[in-house]
Amino acid sequence: MIRIDEERCNRCGICIPICVRKILTLGEKSAEVTDPMMCIACGHCKAVCPTNAPIFPTGNEEFEPVPSREEIPHPASFLRFLRRRRSLRRYSPRPVERAKIEQILQAGRYAPTGGNRQACELTVVTGRPLLDEICGLAVSGLTARGRRIQEVLDRCQERKEPIPPEYASQKLYPAVWNRIHRAWEEKRQDQLLHHAPALILIHVRPGAAATPDLDVGIVSAQMILMAETLGLGSCYIQFLVWATEESEALRDFLQIPKGNRIHATFTLGYPDVEYLRLVARKPLRVVWVEGESGKGTPR
Repeated sequence: MIRIDEERCNRCGICIPICVRKILTLGEKSAEVTDPMMCIACGHCKAVCPTNAPIFPTGNEEFEPVPSREEIPHPASFLRFLRRRRSLRRYSPRPVERAKIEQILQAGRYAPTGGNRQACELTVVTGRPLLDEICGLAVSGLTARGRRIQEVLDRCQERKEPIPPEYASQKLYPAVWNRIHRAWEEKRQDQLLHHAPALILIHVRPGAAATPDLDVGIVSAQMILMAETLGLGSCYIQFLVWATEESEALRDFLQIPKGNRIHATFTLGYPDVEYLRLVARKPLRVVWVEGESGKGTPR
């Protein structure tokens, strides 16, 4: 639990308004914690304290000084860096060094999560022999899922009924999964993981996070951006997530704990293609709700 070092605290009170759970108050000798059990260990109080008085059970050594303004990327350069990243589907057979994968994992570790739960669990798979086995299990699972979806689509067409919303977005996928399955069975072409040398899966235990989808999204985004800085490419593979929902054998092979839900997976490796242009996107769909300064009235 959090505590305040009375000898360090100078009673400046800077930590009190910054506390997320509002459990800090100014005592006679120092700032005081009114309800330690409510602390989520976000560290905001320690980050603003000029004397470093807040103490946590673990991780105190990680509260290093923040970078100087000169170390922060220029906004225009940072935006170009974000636009530089593309989903990679052409990988070199070159293995990804473990040290680089560990740097990528650390980037995910420091991502913000809802309530600072930090509930994301990671599975890393490297080496094509293992990834080939995963591919074989996955394409079988996707084929089964495709058959089930196609049955619903055929029934809706026969009865002239609208396609249920949960199937409408996947109506084109049975044909895609059949193509992936044929390519794997007939030619051993990996059109699912794209012959990548490494794979990362992010999963969460039920009840461990209040916002698991958002948490995994942020964690994975920081990881793939770190990969970009290391000269590596990546690609989210939602098809693999769906395959794990269909195949218990695949989940067992991946050693996913019972009950854990896989929220995101992405391949990782060195590019076998050079992109010469940044990404383009559709125009933003934005509604601005603005008020006059000090009035708060939308206009």
